[in-house]
Amino acid sequence: MNRLNIEITPRAREKLVSLGVGGERFLRLEVVSGGCSGMSYEASIDSGPHGLDLVDFEASGIRIVTDPRNMLFLDRVRIDYEDDLVRAGFRISNPNAASSCGCGASFAPPDSSPAHSDGLTR
Repeated sequence: MNRLNIEITPRAREKLVSLGVGGERFLRLEVVSGGCSGMSYEASIDSGPHGLDLVDFEASGIRIVTDPRNMLFLDRVRIDYEDDLVRAGFRISNPNAASSCGCGASFAPPDSSPAHSDGLTR
């Protein structure tokens, strides 16, 4: 089993517990094509494994599960929960993203284009 390095803030943990995450129930986090920056997050509460579930994270009773294809995009993310006058919801800060949209719902993956002969990526 591979392990992700994820930070869950106390506010996010509290909200996940209030939504029923814990024990046999876990947060399934995935990255899919879409959003204004190219990639977006999908999250659901689940209790059953899928065929490719190999990567997970667990801390303070919160378990996050995904498949290995998402590891590049999810390792080292920070999950927070905000509830203010403007909006409420989970926010994912991703140091692996090349950029993200203004609302934070989607991100652009790191540039994976090959380096040119001069060693610079364009």
